Amino acid sequence: MSARIATVFMATGVQGSSVIRALLKDTIFTPRAVTRNANSETARALGCEVVEASYGNKDALKKAVTGAECVFLVTMPFTDLPEMDQGKNVIDACMEAGVKFVALSSLPNVREMSGGKYTHVIHFDEKAEVQKYLEASGIACASICPGSFLENIHRGQLGCPFTKTDTGYELITRERPGSSVIQTWTGHDMGPAVAAVFAQYTTRPAEIDHKMFVLGSRRATAEETAAELAKGLGVPVTVKHLGPMAFPAVDEMYDFSAEYEWFPGVEVPDMRLEALGVKVGTIEEFARTELKEHIGA
Repeated sequence: MSARIATVFMATGVQGSSVIRALLKDTIFTPRAVTRNANSETARALGCEVVEASYGNKDALKKAVTGAECVFLVTMPFTDLPEMDQGKNVIDACMEAGVKFVALSSLPNVREMSGGKYTHVIHFDEKAEVQKYLEASGIACASICPGSFLENIHRGQLGCPFTKTDTGYELITRERPGSSVIQTWTGHDMGPAVAAVFAQYTTRPAEIDHKMFVLGSRRATAEETAAELAKGLGVPVTVKHLGPMAFPAVDEMYDFSAEYEWFPGVEVPDMRLEALGVKVGTIEEFARTELKEHIGA
């Protein structure tokens, strides 16, 4: 019997590498990793077939998905090639190659949800447009939507380092005070979520096909997140809110998140994912394991 192949884009990133690990663990699909440099140390450490392709190279994309039954697609913001073009190129290649199912990492359409108030959050809006294109393509599909990456805490994203204090740590954030945001341990949970929809898209199509799932442990303010981090670390965690950073895409993202709920009406954790066998990690678990390791606590 020939192997069931699943092609995974951005395979060395937080999301893609999580999917690779989950596929290798459950052994239903044989992963094929796609990256821009197959000879990088990170790519060689994936433990599976690695192919090179950029989102602008249609021939390379076609080769990357040919023979694959399923594809995991995540696009890269703030590059020379818009995310809509990245996604369209991959989806077109999937249609040509006869791919049966695509799982997409997506986000809300900020422009539409805000009635045109916020127009600069292109790293959300373009993913949402890719989702529309995918859902109209005729390919069976599902979208899995993460919230704020918990990994960004130890990565110090957007000039927000997790800082040691005399008594514990300080969570520095650009989230607006009082804003409740979906918190997602993306590297821990994206892989199992994608593996679950890959494994069950033929047997549970009514629950999976053309559905949008929210990936997250809970909706939480920065203060609530800090309290959970403190439980995992065993020391106090305080919060410091920074102001805007004069980058409209980011500043409007936080303004939007303070004013609008991402995925209104969807319970977090998403019980539909739990019904498919996906159990997401908590903020406390993240702190006790991954965060503690990264900060050397």
